[in-house]
Amino acid sequence: MNASLHPVFALALGRGDLPRLTLTAPDGAQAEIYLYGAQVTSWVPADGRERLFLSEASRFCIGAPISGGIPIAFPQFGIFGPLPLHGLARLMRWELVGVDVTGGQASVTFRLRDTEDSRRLWAYAFLAELTVLISGNQLAVTLTVTNTDAQPFTFTAGLHTYLAVADLADTRLEGLIGRRYRDAAAGWTDHDQIAPHVDFTGEMNRIYFDAPAETRLIERGQITRIQAAGFADAVVWNPAADKCAAMPDLKLDDYQRFVCVEAVTVGTPVNLESGERWQGAQRLVA
Repeated sequence: MNASLHPVFALALGRGDLPRLTLTAPDGAQAEIYLYGAQVTSWVPADGRERLFLSEASRFCIGAPISGGIPIAFPQFGIFGPLPLHGLARLMRWELVGVDVTGGQASVTFRLRDTEDSRRLWAYAFLAELTVLISGNQLAVTLTVTNTDAQPFTFTAGLHTYLAVADLADTRLEGLIGRRYRDAAAGWTDHDQIAPHVDFTGEMNRIYFDAPAETRLIERGQITRIQAAGFADAVVWNPAADKCAAMPDLKLDDYQRFVCVEAVTVGTPVNLESGERWQGAQRLVA
């Protein structure tokens, strides 16, 4: 694909000399996506303000995850299975399929197939596709998984979205009242969300089951709407000071600069028969 014929995008080497695509919408909204992991690492809406967090301590090298942006968890979310943390997709090189401009929207699609190395860890043939769409104040990320194997397989998945915040103490998440959650920071115990919003006053690591289609991250009067479709659950995560200090790909005070609100399917894994297809999406509206 000739970049000169497609001014909506540019493909160049990013950090660690990893290929990075810059996608620009007609209104000036922009996103950066690394082919390694098909990971969105930057989203700047038309208003010019960065909305995703990316750690300066992140290692940009093959074999290590990129810390920040929107990592893809597939075919395993978190530690819920025998695979490495969050599965394989975020550590694999994806193929650029195409870029499109329709009206005021710009989108790019990436594709990932099983490899000899992936089948050593997860013995199935699959096709995963990721589409990133930007326009104005919106970013939509859609993950599609097709079972190309001769037998059924089961997986969990998620979009591990790091949302940038200026003041964690003045940040809250609304829309989860009445939902059941499992609290990893409290010994994997189950609770009901009683308070009208979630505050970030300590370590936060919760799986909300049967999550609503929309939550709202509110910071200093600014609202980011987080919409999900196809993903059944949601994870809310912030490591707080002690856990952050123990993580080599985060700086000591990075926890003050982000909140993860993740669209996931983990409570009930997805089962796909041969030839079947599943799709999940997350839309951010700034």
